Amino acid sequence: MSRKTIAKQVAGLVALVGFFALSLWLGDELWDLSAYWPATSIGFGATVGMLLPTTVAAAKRAFRRGNSADRKLSSRWAVAGIVCAILALVSALAVSRAIPGRRSSSAPCLNEWQPCWVNHHHPGAFLATIGSLGATVAVMTWLPGWMSKLRARARR
Repeated sequence: MSRKTIAKQVAGLVALVGFFALSLWLGDELWDLSAYWPATSIGFGATVGMLLPTTVAAAKRAFRRGNSADRKLSSRWAVAGIVCAILALVSALAVSRAIPGRRSSSAPCLNEWQPCWVNHHHPGAFLATIGSLGATVAVMTWLPGWMSKLRARARR
């Protein structure tokens, strides 16, 4: 294996461990915001599930445009990509805490550091989060194909 391949694998492992640690540290605080959200935890879960694929796609597109030959606008696209990547990270942290952990239905979660804490205090948040995540990915996948067909019909 080359050094570049090993470096990519180590970087991926470090990012995964860092994400897990950050999720334990900030994931619960993000779900505390759901008390102030419209429709409380269900609305917060739906919003976070919608934001994750949207911000990932926006960051990817902004970073691609930032690498263009036009240097005048590339710094603006890089800033936009960083902002979208930060939003994607925050929404991924919230989504990761909504996934039910072990013993999520039998024993009460007394400690916020337990994985079942969010589902214990916000029942139904997992289904709302995953449902909106799946619906957003489906719309983002199939919408471009639909739009081109609609444009073709409108031109006729």
